[in-house]
Amino acid sequence: MARKPFDPSLAHGALFRQQPDDAATTGANAVAPGHARDGASAALSVSGLVARIKEALRLGVPGTFTVRGELGRVSRTQHLYATLREQDATIGLVMWSSGLAKLAFDPREGQAVVVRGRVDFYAPQGKLQVIAESMEPVGQGDLDARKRELEQLFRSRGWFDAARKRTWPRLPRHVAIVTSEGAAALQDVLQVHRERGRTCRLTLVPTLVQGERAASEVAAAIARANTASPAMPFDCILLVRGGGSKEDLWAFNEAAIVEAIVQSRLPVITGIGHEIDVSLADLAADGTRATPSIAAAAVFADRAEVLEEITVRADDLDRALRDALDRRSLALERLMNRPVMQSPAAALVPARARVDGLASRAQLAVRRLANDAARPLAGLEARLARLDPGTRHTAARLRLDTVERRLVQSAARRAERCTARVDLVARQLAALSPTRVLERGYSITLGADGQPVRSIDQAAPGSELTTVVADGRISSTVTARDKETT
Repeated sequence: MARKPFDPSLAHGALFRQQPDDAATTGANAVAPGHARDGASAALSVSGLVARIKEALRLGVPGTFTVRGELGRVSRTQHLYATLREQDATIGLVMWSSGLAKLAFDPREGQAVVVRGRVDFYAPQGKLQVIAESMEPVGQGDLDARKRELEQLFRSRGWFDAARKRTWPRLPRHVAIVTSEGAAALQDVLQVHRERGRTCRLTLVPTLVQGERAASEVAAAIARANTASPAMPFDCILLVRGGGSKEDLWAFNEAAIVEAIVQSRLPVITGIGHEIDVSLADLAADGTRATPSIAAAAVFADRAEVLEEITVRADDLDRALRDALDRRSLALERLMNRPVMQSPAAALVPARARVDGLASRAQLAVRRLANDAARPLAGLEARLARLDPGTRHTAARLRLDTVERRLVQSAARRAERCTARVDLVARQLAALSPTRVLERGYSITLGADGQPVRSIDQAAPGSELTTVVADGRISSTVTARDKETT
């Protein structure tokens, strides 16, 4: 519940009774409280009066309040001393160093401010003054409220969503700097560019960064950067501005700049104000850093680091190539050490042995078939001999001749098939011979190290080559080479 204004007529209690040092004696000499008695013994002491004033202020003025006014007679040592005034009223103002260090602006005479604090009566000088706990320029609270409203609106539109933000190239070739031509932030960016080895090209897209027209001009500069010449397009946009008050940086909270960042085809990296400043443009940007210098360092690659990484990767690639060549050389060596490559004729020996074995097995099979066929014939002859009828003998003889002829024909056909199969295997083995390949017109090209040349990369111009054909070798020198494309 709010306190009622102080009314001295309603005051009561020990502080508002006559004090011992200035009270009348009891009995007949007593006087009513609040009425002075003749003589020095009836007067209040200064400390007693100050105590009454402080108690009255405690009861009549809220413990902590907010007051608005204009600063006057500002002086700063370790603390801030000033007056807070209106047209027809003035009161002293003190702000201790602990509160002064938290201010985001520099108080100056004539500036309208809103102060939150408490009232105090400074007894040594008899001054009534306000002890300030916090202070803001007039309109500061309005700006914060407006910023919160805009942030809620833009967030509802998805402008701050992390999913829509993009990354910028690690090694950009061309960067657009959107800032004022005379800004200190531009010099900070250029200094970082020099320190990191000038690894990319910079182009200034000048614009106002403060004032009523700043928001529209910054948005237009971002649009211009997005429509740069195709011959040298930008890879990203660096939007920077130095520090300042909330009013100075307000343009970067307006919808024109925030929407331009969201609609930008190029990634936008911001470095606006000091470390404590966070604008709505920062929330919408694809990347943001605390200061222009830090933002520049996030965009510009460090030449020394890039060269070091290139060296490391080159070494890795060299090792990988050497390992690959070693593996291929080992595989080729194993292939060349195979018996078929050392002596193609010797490789035919097992095949010939297999053919001879097949021929022997075929002959044995024919003999077995003949023997098997001869056994029934011998039995028949025995029976004929026992029976000895002429007609039956002649008929049996004819049948025997027929069976014999069929057996012989069957054995011959079987032998022919086996022989044909053996010849086919022999021809196939002969076709696999490297010598036969050379006889068909092919050749093998050997390098200076005696190894087969499998790629034009192994035949540099001027190198000596040896071409092996069916009936000899040809030496040649490479004068040119063409690689077939697929």
